[in-house]
Amino acid sequence: MQILFGETLRKLRREQNLTQEQLSARLNVSFQTISKWERDESYPDITMLPVLAGFFGVRTDDLLGIDRAENERHIQEILDYFEDNFRDMSRWDEYKAALQEALKHNPNEFRLWELHFGLLTSLYFDTKENLYARLPEVLSTYDMILENCTVEAIRSDIRGTMCHFYSGILRCDPDNSAIKQALERIVSELPDLYKTRQYVGPMFLPRPDEEMKTVCQQSITDLLEIFSGMVTHLTNRVDDEREDIAVRRSMIDVFDAVYPDGDYGNSTGRVYMLWEHIAVKYAQEFGEYDEAFAALRRAVDIALAFDAQSQTLTHTSPMLRGFVFEKHPERTAAECMRRFLNEEQGSYPSREPWWPEDFKADPRFEALISSVS
Repeated sequence: MQILFGETLRKLRREQNLTQEQLSARLNVSFQTISKWERDESYPDITMLPVLAGFFGVRTDDLLGIDRAENERHIQEILDYFEDNFRDMSRWDEYKAALQEALKHNPNEFRLWELHFGLLTSLYFDTKENLYARLPEVLSTYDMILENCTVEAIRSDIRGTMCHFYSGILRCDPDNSAIKQALERIVSELPDLYKTRQYVGPMFLPRPDEEMKTVCQQSITDLLEIFSGMVTHLTNRVDDEREDIAVRRSMIDVFDAVYPDGDYGNSTGRVYMLWEHIAVKYAQEFGEYDEAFAALRRAVDIALAFDAQSQTLTHTSPMLRGFVFEKHPERTAAECMRRFLNEEQGSYPSREPWWPEDFKADPRFEALISSVS
């Protein structure tokens, strides 16, 4: 994509019969700034673009000299690329640099700002010091998006992402009352469940039957994610370990009721992680190794079945029959299971190590590792 901002600004200025000095005085910037803009040596701050567009009576895209169709194709390519690749955490610095470069040429494209903000607030591999070091940039970007973006879906996503970032800080620094108050303020601004897209869309927006079916099925899978997340928060606060296992098994029963054919699709990771948690509890808290191995065997079987499915999965379970799920090109479920068994991956409330030594010495443990290696 080519941006012709300098050339366009010079053309618009001359059409108004203004010199660079006169334009700089009208905009309250220096003459040198106008000169650099017209030579494409620098670009205005994003907040200046609407001012310039309004001054000349043109659209922002016109001011930047962008062909809208070409620009949309380019932006969609960027969005598709990140959708397919952002789960590779080893390349996140590369992704951030690519997004920053894209934003230089699309400073008013808030779909890109939303991606940039998601990477900026990522909690992977972070420490308390890193989170606080990034906080000023996170806050300034958050405020800029909310002040300038008019797309409510993006604004809502940004608020949710900010809540996620604040919660990461509070996990490291639970006594920070200012962060807690800021988090509570954002949460109070969010809509309740009955005003979300997942509920309002299927309930009230007329659609053709097939489209409505797909929308309802998508909402079902989204709400299952929310349900499962709430159950995770609940179990993390249950003191009775037997009760913890019972709650997790109840959530598995819910998944099995929605996916009786075992075609868990997007919920696959949630399901086998529930079995992983149960296995850890049985092995670590109760020394009930037969139960632990049975849970691990179930988790491994689910992971292997998922990997054996094609890239495009069409659900056969009645509630989601015909709904299509696309796998993301990422690490296989079997690889995730192998790392979990070797205590290289996972986030659990139980203390480490997860596996007692005599549990790992059991031949069944080696057999499980071999099945996912």
